[in-house]
Amino acid sequence: MKTILTFTISLFSLALFSCNSQKAGSNAQDTTKAEAKVMVGGDQDEHGCKASAGYQWSVVKQGCIRPFELTDKMKDLTDSTMAGFLLFSDDKKKVEIFAKEFKTPLVMGSQEAEVFISDDKLYKLEKDAQKHWVLYKNEDGKARIILEQV
Repeated sequence: MKTILTFTISLFSLALFSCNSQKAGSNAQDTTKAEAKVMVGGDQDEHGCKASAGYQWSVVKQGCIRPFELTDKMKDLTDSTMAGFLLFSDDKKKVEIFAKEFKTPLVMGSQEAEVFISDDKLYKLEKDAQKHWVLYKNEDGKARIILEQV
């Protein structure tokens, strides 16, 4: 009798735990289905650019671009973990700078050959003696380099 009682309790426990594990598996499947409904890249800004896929609006190109795919890469001297990128207009009269320094990319016009100055005169982009692009920021009357071409 004692053996039958022990066997019955064991069988009941086994059935109870297997039902709970099926419910847990079912909940995991429901969660996975809910997560699958949220699409990566489903976000768009006011221009239709998908930030989660790395796209940003470019004023110069008038379209969505991925700045990190640009060929003119700049080293951020204020934060070694960051980079900046340059995008020139086809006629080379405008440059758009994508960097942590700017909430939205900075667009500057050419003042003279290979010299770009921001409207507020705070930033200046030009080539150095080695023909690398350098971005200066004017602070307290002193220009300091914040980005330089890699």
